[in-house]
Amino acid sequence: MKRKILNLIMLAVLVFSSYQIIKTYRENKHNQTVLTEVQTLYKEEIQTTPKGEEQKFPAFKKLQTINPDIIGWLTIADSTINYPVLQTDNNDYYLKHNYQGESARAGSVFKDFRNTNQDEKNTIIYGHNMKDGSMFADIQKYMDKDFFKSHPTFEYNTETENYKVEVFAVYETTTDFYYIETNFNETASFARYLSEVQKMSVYKTDVKVSDEDHIITLSTCDTGFDYEKGRYVVQGKIVKSD
Repeated sequence: MKRKILNLIMLAVLVFSSYQIIKTYRENKHNQTVLTEVQTLYKEEIQTTPKGEEQKFPAFKKLQTINPDIIGWLTIADSTINYPVLQTDNNDYYLKHNYQGESARAGSVFKDFRNTNQDEKNTIIYGHNMKDGSMFADIQKYMDKDFFKSHPTFEYNTETENYKVEVFAVYETTTDFYYIETNFNETASFARYLSEVQKMSVYKTDVKVSDEDHIITLSTCDTGFDYEKGRYVVQGKIVKSD
């Protein structure tokens, strides 16, 4: 009798585990499908639509008919990171929803809701560190010295500007360190912040960054560093491209 009960329990565990594996596989496949669709659309619009004076990237008009929350596009060469950036009035919604508004474990790459104007010194962009390699999983590639050397910049585009971002800090930390400050009341406080994150970086770079600059911070989870509070952080100075 006990053996029968034990077998039933083991069978139930096996069935549940199989269900979870299949569910995760289907979710990841759907996530990749919808991301491929928007990546294709963005690429086609960029290639076929002439750039105008008032709006450098008309592709965003098409993207925003899908979802008006799409406010940017982030690209890191030789990585999976080639995604729309979304923003709403909180930092919770796009943790669990894709750009189509569907519930999704992978969520979206999204900009901190506190970043509301161009004067803010630090623009924060978040993404999940997915096991299938999607979203911000490839942020950790910057921990590899060869990748860092060969990819000193990444691209961040908006509907009006094309930015090159020069990487100046790469590090692991926890949420105990408040690296996600978006604004600084005093110039000196931003200067101190820049000095601190540069000291934390695993690399020393030639990028000159000062309290007169604006930066982008890419953030994702780092369970290997600290399961609950670990974070990978990549930070770069914003430089406007032609």
